[in-house]
Amino acid sequence: MNITILNGNPQPGGLDRYLAQLRPVLEAGGHSVTQLDLRDLTLRYCIGCWGCWAKTPGQCSNRDDSLDMDRAIINADFLLWAAPLKMGFPSELLKRATDKHIPLIHPYMVVDQGEAHHLKRYARYPRLGLLLEKEATTDERDLQIVSDIHCRTALNLKTRLQFSLTTETPAADVARRIADKAAACLPFPKPFLATEGGTVSPPGRLTLFNGSPRGRKGNTPIFLREIAAGFGGPSETHHLVRLQETDKMVQAFADAECVILGFPLYTDSMPGIVKRFIEALEPLAAAGKNPPIGFVVQSGFPEGLHSRYIERYLEKLAARLGSPYLGTIVKGNGEGVRIMPPNMNEKLFANLQTLGAGLASAGRFDPEVLAKIAHPERFPAILGPVFQVFLRLPIAHSYFDDMLKKNGAYQQRFAQPFLKTK
Repeated sequence: MNITILNGNPQPGGLDRYLAQLRPVLEAGGHSVTQLDLRDLTLRYCIGCWGCWAKTPGQCSNRDDSLDMDRAIINADFLLWAAPLKMGFPSELLKRATDKHIPLIHPYMVVDQGEAHHLKRYARYPRLGLLLEKEATTDERDLQIVSDIHCRTALNLKTRLQFSLTTETPAADVARRIADKAAACLPFPKPFLATEGGTVSPPGRLTLFNGSPRGRKGNTPIFLREIAAGFGGPSETHHLVRLQETDKMVQAFADAECVILGFPLYTDSMPGIVKRFIEALEPLAAAGKNPPIGFVVQSGFPEGLHSRYIERYLEKLAARLGSPYLGTIVKGNGEGVRIMPPNMNEKLFANLQTLGAGLASAGRFDPEVLAKIAHPERFPAILGPVFQVFLRLPIAHSYFDDMLKKNGAYQQRFAQPFLKTK
């Protein structure tokens, strides 16, 4: 069996020593093991350009070592994600890598588990496992949140998560789990309802953090702009894509009266640049008593439910920071906001402005308005067959087909560039 291990440990340490025990056990069982230490690779942050879907189908158009990584993944029988937890979530190094798994799937949509998901690019994908090194503050809720999110990521990678374990598990036991092809996978996590935000003293100013990898050109800053417009008071916006300004942005967080952090859903959680910023906030978490924080998570999927899993993490993140939690604004079909005519966004913008106004006047997000923005939470089961028929029509794929044709790549849209031929 071919096994690929992605080691997301940013610095050599305990996780590396654990993997050094695991590899010989696997190899003694006759397995071929490829371990990629991600810190030694050149992995640029995904910038949401969709080049891997519309310019060079199946591979990142921003050439880096992710091409070799994705080749090792798609030709493996088992893929092990391994990383230390940092601020309650696997390292930004592993997150940066999983963002670069996107070329391995196709932009077209299908119905899976009664939800909208992406189409397969390859006929087969490796079984998955998640290995975590705990932090001193890690609790069972942290582990469950991370496991649920990666179960979702596995589904979008057209496979299933077989286990989610920590380095407290003996290496021999992990090796047995990897080798057991008949082992049951983790149950698919149930849908969640919205979390409940609290009420704070109405703030006089807002500090907004835009986590879009596209910076000012993304959809997320549009959401933040409308919230600020409804708020009416002074506000400032920081763009996390400006990595050289991270220290300045951490200080802006510390000095803020009220924070809103927004980002697009990336492989079922946050983009790598957002995780980088979250890790940079760790010294503030130790101090506690940080400003109230609310979140915006918008996704390209039509249903709101896709973002409810990372919402659990964000709620816990607020607690970890010692920040009162205001709630999370969830919106599906967010990818289309920047290209829609203004009249098609009127209702969304009005609701976002209402949330901003409510924050200024009452110190809270109105739950009824949050529900309106998130609608549809999920499509009724009766619409599943209708949605499946719609997804077979050319109009369902016109957004990406138009880009593919513009780039002269339409005929290669189903390319499988990393598949090894025998």
